[in-house]
Amino acid sequence: MTAGALCAVTLAGLLVAAPADAATPKPTAKPTPSPTATPWPVGLAIRAQVAADGGVLTLPAGDGLRDRTTVRILAASGGRVDVDAIRGKKKVHLATGIALKKVKQGWAKTVAVDVSDLKAGTWRLRSQRSDLHGVWAWGSTSIRVGSGAATHVAVRPAARTLYPYRDGSLDAAVVTVVGQDETMTVVPVTGTVRIDAGRKHVTRKLSRAGTATLPVTALPLGAATLTTTVTGPAGKKAVRRTALTLAPTAVGALRVVRSADTVQPVRDGLLDSVVLTTSGTASGGSKAKVSGTLTIAKGKTVAATFPVKDGKPHAFTWNGRVGGTLDAGGTVVSGTWTVTLSLRGPQGVVRTRTTTLKVTKDHLPYAVRGMFTLADGNQQGLAVRNGSFYVGYDIGNDLSRIDVYDGTGLRVSSLGPVPIAHVAELAYSTVTGMLYAATGGAQTPTKVFVLDPTDPQWSTPTDPTQAIRRTLDYSGTLGNNAMVSVDDAGNRLLIFSGASGAYSISSATLQDSTDLDDAGNPKVPAGTITATRGVAIRGVPQGMDLVGGQLWIYTSLKGKNLVEKYDLDGSGLFTTAASTEGLLYWGGEGEGMATVQATDTGNGLPAWIFVGAHNPVKGGPNLLGQLVPVTAAD
Repeated sequence: MTAGALCAVTLAGLLVAAPADAATPKPTAKPTPSPTATPWPVGLAIRAQVAADGGVLTLPAGDGLRDRTTVRILAASGGRVDVDAIRGKKKVHLATGIALKKVKQGWAKTVAVDVSDLKAGTWRLRSQRSDLHGVWAWGSTSIRVGSGAATHVAVRPAARTLYPYRDGSLDAAVVTVVGQDETMTVVPVTGTVRIDAGRKHVTRKLSRAGTATLPVTALPLGAATLTTTVTGPAGKKAVRRTALTLAPTAVGALRVVRSADTVQPVRDGLLDSVVLTTSGTASGGSKAKVSGTLTIAKGKTVAATFPVKDGKPHAFTWNGRVGGTLDAGGTVVSGTWTVTLSLRGPQGVVRTRTTTLKVTKDHLPYAVRGMFTLADGNQQGLAVRNGSFYVGYDIGNDLSRIDVYDGTGLRVSSLGPVPIAHVAELAYSTVTGMLYAATGGAQTPTKVFVLDPTDPQWSTPTDPTQAIRRTLDYSGTLGNNAMVSVDDAGNRLLIFSGASGAYSISSATLQDSTDLDDAGNPKVPAGTITATRGVAIRGVPQGMDLVGGQLWIYTSLKGKNLVEKYDLDGSGLFTTAASTEGLLYWGGEGEGMATVQATDTGNGLPAWIFVGAHNPVKGGPNLLGQLVPVTAAD
């Protein structure tokens, strides 16, 4: 082994190294032979450990900041040791000839190291046995001594964009300054922070925690400079500069939301108008008020201007017309219109947001004029008798209720509960004077109940089922999804039934035949099926009735409702395909249709036509309205 090489001996977990050519001290006991190395007195091994949190000291001494640490010396045997701090050729004696003390697992001694004995830099602490300087029976560790100068300074403003408008929102700079010496250890700093903007400035001292708050309400808008001048426990001043922006409190966010991107001002109930909802806030999280206008224009033509008093959500309705009022008059000008929301901030800065609306003269063939609202609940079938409206409600558990309203929307009587599941549709016959109620629903077998609308149970109920005069049960022949209408001229019932994609209309006798059998019973009782034919419809069936010589079927699709019309003929029931159809938008899901034949409707239809619907707004009241044709004049 060459000179200077090392050999290692491990004892009780301590790694001890010695020069291979070191002189062997006189043994105190018979040495253990070794074929490869001079026997080493392992019992003299020592180790030095700096306190866990004391690896860094900071100058100057005496300021209470990391002024002292300790070194723990561990040994396998007793004796005295010397402790030195070594940095390059510089050696500082920290302790000489201190005695090790017996502890549970060996021998130990704690030695204090004071920063006043050292200069800045990295020092190696060497502990060695006082009487064995000639051998390498020592342990070492190291510590770093910082100068205490703020060599590294971090300036952290909470925000780099500030708003001098006095409202308590970002109108002051909150600055945190952190200093570190060359050991990257935090040192306390003292000093000032200053903001210069134009010819004005504001200065504040740093707190002991290294923070400062500088109001900027007296400073002008524009670019600003934050200058931080600090000194650590020792060393020269450090200066750092940070760019800031002093911005006006303007409009931060603004929105205009359209209920639709198209307006069809022809009044048919579909997209007749648009609702524009505005909102806005001041910049920088300010609670300051913003206000302005909402303008709808096409070139130089301004259709409407609405004042926007603040940034809270506001809804404005435009009927898609130039001039007139929301409900009447005005001119429809087709094309693309620009909607501009202009809001002004508290310091006068205006910000705008635009969107567009398409105005067309397209319209649907029918509109619904709202008449009145109905009681809430699961509204279903509808019939008209002597100027009164009969409205069915599914109340659950295969039970229903039928409410009666006069022409003003006042509920005057009610029948129920009655065992009519779902009560999907109602119809009234002027021939029999009876009210007909179909069950309905995709899971409910088809039945038609015949009720007497003059029964006292409607006004003074004791047993509502007494108003039921007859039950026509088609559950074994017609399936589910029942609806019913009355063809008084043809002396028949028209019954809708079947599953989706396989619907049919059946014709059934309205009254008992006058021919009797030997037992005195009618040979053809009321409700006898005489013909059935398939029918194809779109959407979910909701109601049906006769309008002139046609059967109208009222269905619901997503976002709109549909009327499909089938021609009746003398020999058959009706044509196999809808002869005409018309879309309409009316509230929410359609519910029930009823007609009153008339020649004085004034709208070209041979009947007064009424339809029901759920409210499109969740939780809103049910609706009843009159269906009328729409022309471009609307």
